[in-house]
Amino acid sequence: MNRLKPVFEGVLCLGAALAIIGGAVIGILHFADPGTRLLPQIEAGYRHILFGFLFCTLFSVVAALLEALARGKGGTGEAPAPAAPQPAAAAAPRAAAPGLAALYHEMKTFVDLEMWELALEKANAIVKDYPGSREAEMVSKNLNEIRWKAEPKFVAQQAPLTPDQEKELRDKGLAEMFRHVQTYIDLEMWELARQKAITIMKGFPESAEAINLMKIYDTIEKKAREAPPPPKAEDPGIPVE
Repeated sequence: MNRLKPVFEGVLCLGAALAIIGGAVIGILHFADPGTRLLPQIEAGYRHILFGFLFCTLFSVVAALLEALARGKGGTGEAPAPAAPQPAAAAAPRAAAPGLAALYHEMKTFVDLEMWELALEKANAIVKDYPGSREAEMVSKNLNEIRWKAEPKFVAQQAPLTPDQEKELRDKGLAEMFRHVQTYIDLEMWELARQKAITIMKGFPESAEAINLMKIYDTIEKKAREAPPPPKAEDPGIPVE
């Protein structure tokens, strides 16, 4: 309806102008030359113009009333404009799946303690149970190296580790890592001893190895602070041509 509104307004303006001009012309002819033969024809044409003007005026009034009634009922009388296309919503940050963070932390602890069989077990679980996650992508890049360092019998094992197997491997790995710490202490490699001791105490605070390391950790840390920094590699310099 609103698209035709300018057309009707134009027609009304034109009709009003013609009605005024036609009325003036007829009046002038009546005054100047009442007996002219063109006067009846002009009057007939003027009546047609006036009738069309009145019809358009009536139609416009009715249209305006209908539009006013539609607005009064809460509508605009117009077809709703098509909704503008909305940009695709940005993908929400993917929340970490429950248990993934703890599983990844366990795997990193086993890697730090060189418990490769247990690290492989956790790595396989991350890749299998949480595909597409950032952790699974990082683990996939290093899975072959972890698998290579694990014992072949555990690599070939299809079924998950049993609780007894996991405990056996954990105890074996802790004992071996504790021996590494003792070796680092004997060689006065205090920083390496400190790092491995912290890993054991944080990862397995209830183990016998962690309890024993807590007793000597202050000495290890003190020696690590007092130890001179490792020598820097000599700068070969820029060769002179």
